[in-house]
Amino acid sequence: MEPSTARPARLSHRIRHLGWLADLAMLPALILLIVVLSAMTDGLLTSSNLINVLSQSAVVAIAAIGATFVILTGGIDLSTGSVIGAGGVAGAWVITSTGSVPGGIAAGLLTGTVIGLVVGVVVARLNVVPFAVTLAALYLVSGGTTLLSHGRTIGPVPDGLITFSIDGPGGIPAAVWLAVVLYVLAQIALTRTAWGRRLTHVGANPEVARIAGVNVARTTMSAYAIAGLFSAIAGIVLTSGLAGAGASMGSPLLLNIVGAVVLGGTSLAGGRGSLLSTGIGVLFLGFLSNGMSLLGLQSFDQQIVTGAFIFLAAAADGLLRWLRRRSHRV
Repeated sequence: MEPSTARPARLSHRIRHLGWLADLAMLPALILLIVVLSAMTDGLLTSSNLINVLSQSAVVAIAAIGATFVILTGGIDLSTGSVIGAGGVAGAWVITSTGSVPGGIAAGLLTGTVIGLVVGVVVARLNVVPFAVTLAALYLVSGGTTLLSHGRTIGPVPDGLITFSIDGPGGIPAAVWLAVVLYVLAQIALTRTAWGRRLTHVGANPEVARIAGVNVARTTMSAYAIAGLFSAIAGIVLTSGLAGAGASMGSPLLLNIVGAVVLGGTSLAGGRGSLLSTGIGVLFLGFLSNGMSLLGLQSFDQQIVTGAFIFLAAAADGLLRWLRRRSHRV
């Protein structure tokens, strides 16, 4: 290799490895966070508190799966919190009206999927910026759900559904086991199927993906529809934990859902990321929130700290993208 070409090749090789390390960068950060918080607080690593962290993180973890798919395409979904509320309210309404838990779950999941599909159609077929579409959907879905539910909490749901978020195999709530299973299945879909590869290709370069024969619009629509489905699943799980559902119950979770994906290393520009990294991001935010509560920090202090970590992760993602562009120009 000529000296003139060796340097760019080495730089490009280093940048690729840097991107790979970014996907797992939060793992040592998570371990360090746990070590620091366990030294500063009492009870962080007790079995009851660990189960509490996992249980509280289950809803965010499930919704973050769908958010990862969307962000991998280079998009964003700000309507996630509203869809969580809509799915939960639809499910709770059917359950309390008919007494059928399976019917209520089906109604909730269908509601979320349809909302996600509509958003995906507008984004992919009408070429509207995802930020604008999902911001509008946030208000439309939230307002519509509040109107249809008359602004009240729908409940209570049957004890069997409530138990789902309280107890389960090994003393760990079934909701946590559900999140683990969904992550495994979603990771397989992302890495072992043609759909998962198309998703990543669309995010990396939609024009190249189109030339290669990928139906970019259909792939993008499917990502938003599946994100709506996972948000609805999260809504049903949250309804189980709260024993009822309200239109605004998912709204406070939006920052943590998107933040977990970004903290995990999934690029906001699309084309790079993994569900393993998203799961690490979810646990990081879960332990961070739990640790700050044990330290007695006020809610606004917790928001500042959480926002700072997400800001740093977004800045790091921007730096990595700048380094990649620079390596291509060299």
